[in-house]
Amino acid sequence: MKEIISGLGLLFVIQGVGGLINHLTNGGKSWFLVNYIDAFQGFEIVMDIIFIIVGGIIGLASWKIDRSTKREN
Repeated sequence: MKEIISGLGLLFVIQGVGGLINHLTNGGKSWFLVNYIDAFQGFEIVMDIIFIIVGGIIGLASWKIDRSTKREN
């Protein structure tokens, strides 16, 4: 379970960082999720930063899950 949560956090961070670089360098449409959701248009950079933060929070949560399960064993 920890690996799935950790992978999800990494996915959010990659989407956020890659999208942020893409939007700051005026890159074209790419595989970044923010480019394909109409509700995010006009807020791309903000959403990229939110993706980075959410990915970091998920990553920290998976790290805490890993630490708590090691204490129980």
